Amino acid sequence: MDLQTLSRLLKDLITVHDRVSLPGLGGFVTELAPSVFSDKAMVINPPFRRVLFKSSETWNDELLENLYADENDISVEEARKELALFLRDFKSELNKQKSVVIPGFGIMRATDQLDYFFVADKDLFIYPDSYGLEPLNVKILQKKGTVEVLSGKKTSLPPQPTVKPAYQSKPSSEKREQSVPVPKAQPVKREKPVNKGKKKKTNIWSVLFVFLLLIIIVVALMVVFKDEARPIWEWLLYSREERELLRQMGQGL
Repeated sequence: MDLQTLSRLLKDLITVHDRVSLPGLGGFVTELAPSVFSDKAMVINPPFRRVLFKSSETWNDELLENLYADENDISVEEARKELALFLRDFKSELNKQKSVVIPGFGIMRATDQLDYFFVADKDLFIYPDSYGLEPLNVKILQKKGTVEVLSGKKTSLPPQPTVKPAYQSKPSSEKREQSVPVPKAQPVKREKPVNKGKKKKTNIWSVLFVFLLLIIIVVALMVVFKDEARPIWEWLLYSREERELLRQMGQGL
């Protein structure tokens, strides 16, 4: 194991995983960064993934050991031992020199309080979804735009051609008399008088019967679906504070 191998393994893993452990030190995590403007707002940078190092990520996902074992055709236990020896020397060098370069991946740094952080390489590419996206240059207009003011003058319209109405001939009185048949008088049927009092009574009894039937159906539904309809009745009958008080009393019971 060396720094070149560590760099290659980390780049392969961090491209497809959001977290990669560095046993004994912490772990690398990725975050999606949206498209942003440059400092002078002249360039729009495409979205990207940033790599951070967190010492609090102490649990080991063993991604590094498994990939190293597969590439070197050794067991995971042997890979774990080799990686532990290498990272022990790596940590010692980092604590002394305060920075260690991982070629093509970035720089690990340490503070005087032995807090570790990571600075990614400027050419590190770990976001395949942004492949082909390039920074967009923004051009500033040199001249201010002008608004055209309408003069409001009336424009003359071309004359429209006049259309003469079509000539219609009046039918003669003889033809009109022949074409219109004279209807025959028919006897008028007298309608039987309707007893309005009986009709009103039947309408009232029908309305009462339908109303009672609806009440019976509603009561039956309340009995059958009383648990399901309970939130609806509480919403209709109680305010928000009363519903919250009833819910707390129910939880206390």
